[in-house]
Amino acid sequence: MARKEIAPENTEFVILCFEGPDRYSRAGGLGVRAQHLSSTLAQRGFSTHLFFIGDPNFRGTETRHRGNLTLHRWCQWISEYYPLGVYEGEEGKVLDFNDSIPGFVNERIVRPAVTNGKLVVILGEEWQTAEAMCRLSDALHEDHVRDQVVMFWNANNTFSFHRINWDRLSYAVTITTVSRYMKHLMWQMRINPLVIPNGIPQHFFGRVPARDIDKFRKRLFSDVILCKVARWD
Repeated sequence: MARKEIAPENTEFVILCFEGPDRYSRAGGLGVRAQHLSSTLAQRGFSTHLFFIGDPNFRGTETRHRGNLTLHRWCQWISEYYPLGVYEGEEGKVLDFNDSIPGFVNERIVRPAVTNGKLVVILGEEWQTAEAMCRLSDALHEDHVRDQVVMFWNANNTFSFHRINWDRLSYAVTITTVSRYMKHLMWQMRINPLVIPNGIPQHFFGRVPARDIDKFRKRLFSDVILCKVARWD
């Protein structure tokens, strides 16, 4: 399918990521990326599903943006025992994610979409989702629908690269990363990822009201501010 042919009427998106929009699920930039990407797709009219390790006290499923975005809070039964955040009890969550995500996504999202003539685009983020993406690809092959699903796996950093079966992952999906720096690092591993830089939401370009700027300056009460911002292109 050519890019110009991709539209809300014929394409659905699925994002698999440990981090997400809940405070429980945010540990760094990955949660912000997942939240902004899924929200932007939904705001443009695409049916979008975000699977993440959600707050155990929230609803397991929640819809936003006029029903276009569905949040799937995963592993909540495990998270109840680990209240400190998404990465507490990580090993058990990864195992449960690998076992439960492929079947659910295939049966509840991919099959209905394909039956309705839709393309499904699936993006997995970071090492925690690599095995689940491979198993999901296998399941789609068994159902003879793999050619109607586009699958990407994205690397934001090199954490736990040693735990990934790169031959299997490279066969199952298209590997991407967020910067040329990461691409060069992965070249050393004989992996040639597609670079898809992090973006920022459109509303970031809006003008900030002068009263908010004045209020911010008064609260800082300082002439020089040292701060760290994330890298983005």
